[in-house]
Amino acid sequence: MTATADRPRLRTPRGFTLGIVVIGVLALTGRVAWVLLARRNFALQGDDFFYHWQANALADGMGFINPLSWKALGHIDPSAAHPPLYSLYLSVFSLLGGTGATVHRLASCLLGAGAVVMVGYAARRIAGERAGLLAAGVAAVYPMLWINDGMLISESLYALLIATVILAAYRMWDARTWGNAALLGAVIGLACLTRPEAVALVPFLGLPFLFAGDAPWRRRLLDVLVIGLACLVVILPWWVRNLTTFEKPVFLATGNGSVLQSANCDQTYSGEFLGYWNIHCITDGRPPIGAEQQRLLESKDVPPIAYLLAQDPRDESIPDVTARDKALHYIRHHLGRAPVVALARVGRVWGVYRIEQQVSFDEFFERRGHWPSWTGTWMYAALLPLGAYALVLMRKRRTPISPMLAIVAMVTFTAAVSIGITRYRVSADVMLTVLGGVGIDALWRRFWPPRRDAPPPAPAEPELVAS
Repeated sequence: MTATADRPRLRTPRGFTLGIVVIGVLALTGRVAWVLLARRNFALQGDDFFYHWQANALADGMGFINPLSWKALGHIDPSAAHPPLYSLYLSVFSLLGGTGATVHRLASCLLGAGAVVMVGYAARRIAGERAGLLAAGVAAVYPMLWINDGMLISESLYALLIATVILAAYRMWDARTWGNAALLGAVIGLACLTRPEAVALVPFLGLPFLFAGDAPWRRRLLDVLVIGLACLVVILPWWVRNLTTFEKPVFLATGNGSVLQSANCDQTYSGEFLGYWNIHCITDGRPPIGAEQQRLLESKDVPPIAYLLAQDPRDESIPDVTARDKALHYIRHHLGRAPVVALARVGRVWGVYRIEQQVSFDEFFERRGHWPSWTGTWMYAALLPLGAYALVLMRKRRTPISPMLAIVAMVTFTAAVSIGITRYRVSADVMLTVLGGVGIDALWRRFWPPRRDAPPPAPAEPELVAS
């Protein structure tokens, strides 16, 4: 336990509570307006199709099936193409009768507003009430967050969970208790059930606790083990389900092979798509489907990816392994080029390589919208130096920055080994809004310090927190 664990924790002031509620409501209003005005009749073509129809299938008692093969071919096949938590969340609204895509998008807006509130609490934990309100305000208007809420993709839930992970990590730094360690590990586990790369947060967030503090090394080791064990407990049911359902071993998702294959071929190792993905990485060499099947699929209004399923309707773990093997084979035969490609991927994700082209790709392939993508890009560029300034100040104040660096490491590693897509940066975008609030608050204090003759604020009544 650190020394900070013994200090009294102040009750949340009414002003902060009111402010964070108002910001959350405004954030929800803006997101709902975005959905109703710009996304109400937006066609489902990829991951959004998957999550929407899997949620409806869950509500109908069909389990975690592959909605693409269900809608395209009439097959009821189990699926782990994506982790389950976002579909499970949407299925609650389907169960209540909200089976339309617009309802599911509006449900995602609730997640986005929740992320805004949690960003505020995380920043408050780091730098105080004003920093919390400022961070929540930044998160409320930051396009890189609210874009996701209208796209019907898991990043809406992931943003909420990452903000909660940040809050739980700083709670753990304040009080090194096993309860806080279990809470941190459990929230990481929920994030893993939303996006698989979150599993990297177990070592990236956990290991700093092993080397910090004045507790005996055995206690520090137990803290780290509790974080990992709590994460494992959360993801274990899904893992066991996958191991007992599919022919090949599956951990969190079966989509990793296709991601790797789409990013490792001649088209992505040089030229226009360097560091990105290309559908020809997957389709080249495959036999074309027959004319009759082509007409059948066109009549069913399914996404183009369903055409690939029509060619390989087996247990999805088998083509996933095949795709991964093909990708690894290509990498092994192009090792000299692999570092350049990894750097391009990382540069794309962090917005420092082919910026204009990346925004065009976001608009065309990701369908994120023209002005939201450009507005988000400019706001991201402003948050980067502000976030760096906040990190420097946190270091000077002896506030741990390892949770922020852990997110940077996770995003960088994920991009380097997969694809340079902007939405893979969403966890860092959440982090930047937290740091943005901390940074703006620091500038406020610097340029508008409190008047020395002003009466001091009345002390809040302390509330002791059990350690």
